[in-house]
Amino acid sequence: MTSQGTTRPARAYPGKVAIRHVVQAARDLGLDVAGIEVTLDGTIRVIEARAQAPAPQSLFDQLEAAGKI
Repeated sequence: MTSQGTTRPARAYPGKVAIRHVVQAARDLGLDVAGIEVTLDGTIRVIEARAQAPAPQSLFDQLEAAGKI
């Protein structure tokens, strides 16, 4: 308890081993791991490369893809 009489939520950071296990399990399932997100409560989220939006194309690339250049 703090001096105000309230309690702070417990932080449960996962260890390196737990993170490595999650990443390896995702790779074993065929996911292309682009990153991870770790929250204060210990949640580990895997971010897959296909889940991210593709980079926006330049105007030149758009015109070239449309066959206008």
